[in-house]
Amino acid sequence: MAERLSILIVATKSPWPPVDGGRVVVLNTVDALAAAGHLVTLVAPVDAAAGSAAVQAALGGRCRAELVPVRARAVPAAALSSVLRGRPLTVERHRLWEVEERVRRLLAAESFDVVQAEQVQAVAQAAPAGRAGVPLVYRAHNVESALWTYAAAFARPLAAMLLRLEARRLAAAERAAVRRADATIVLTELDAAPMRRAVGPGPRIERLPVPHAARLPAADAALAGRPAVVTLASPSWMPSRETALQVAAQWWPVVRRRLPGAILHCFGGVDGGPLEGVEWHGAPADSAAAFPRDAVLAIPARHPTGVPVKALEAWARGLPVVASSETVAALEATAGRELVVTDGPEALAEGLERLVGDPALRARLVEGGRARLRSHHDQAIVAGRLAELYRSL
Repeated sequence: MAERLSILIVATKSPWPPVDGGRVVVLNTVDALAAAGHLVTLVAPVDAAAGSAAVQAALGGRCRAELVPVRARAVPAAALSSVLRGRPLTVERHRLWEVEERVRRLLAAESFDVVQAEQVQAVAQAAPAGRAGVPLVYRAHNVESALWTYAAAFARPLAAMLLRLEARRLAAAERAAVRRADATIVLTELDAAPMRRAVGPGPRIERLPVPHAARLPAADAALAGRPAVVTLASPSWMPSRETALQVAAQWWPVVRRRLPGAILHCFGGVDGGPLEGVEWHGAPADSAAAFPRDAVLAIPARHPTGVPVKALEAWARGLPVVASSETVAALEATAGRELVVTDGPEALAEGLERLVGDPALRARLVEGGRARLRSHHDQAIVAGRLAELYRSL
């Protein structure tokens, strides 16, 4: 049996509760490595005002959680620092001296085989790894610069200009992080290719998928609608909010003409007001609440980077997925086997109509999704590949 490793993971936020894709990625990774017998120490900031007892209790059985109580940097202070230092605003907001100091103390007191920084915003806090002679792995959940470029398309001219400036700074920060790290991990080949082009030959970039269980329970409570269609959107992420509002106001009437009983349930806190056949829900305390039995997950549009973790969770919880072509590419999935492609309102209506009229199709898509989770996201396999990479550094 291979010797167990001591792994220090530095994150920009606590992975508990697992209410968004980034938290799920970190939590599943911690669980997978711990299940493989490795020693995992997690360093993450927590809101000093909210307290951390509940988070500590939830993570305590999974890893050694070094939660650092801090107050988030105010936007004006982070913006000033960003301008003076020429660094991305989002990196400056997450640049917390207290977190870096905790990492430094841990490295001074103990022996670790590797330090892993989750996302470009955590690389600065993981800097003590280099000074301690410990290999540094940078895991990019997505290409941040691509996210901000995408967001610019949804903004007004002045905001779009600032977003594109932030994207350029982020691209420079990402290149620096890849060159600084002993290895970089990306979640999809869709992200690996542009990152390799950006930095050129030399830096090591590996594609390793998100570990994810193949089967999880769906929420017991059924939602209204035949079908009940779930979508998730963030009010603070402009492309997500605007897409949800467009689908509810413009796409959903097209769906309702073919399926009068269909109801769209939008989870996450976006609220577009009263619309026929649309129900708005807040962000669930437990992500399972957004994946109830007999529902369908819709991902009508997708930014061009990262992996849609909500699709993985839908498969695991037994929900069929209808999604855009961009989502299919991000999942590296096959249309018709693991999901139905629905680009535009007419295609969405047709896809949902097929699912309602063909229970066997629904069953095939769910089983296809779960088969993909077993073949590409198995926790033991991903943990083994991670350990292999760590030992090679």
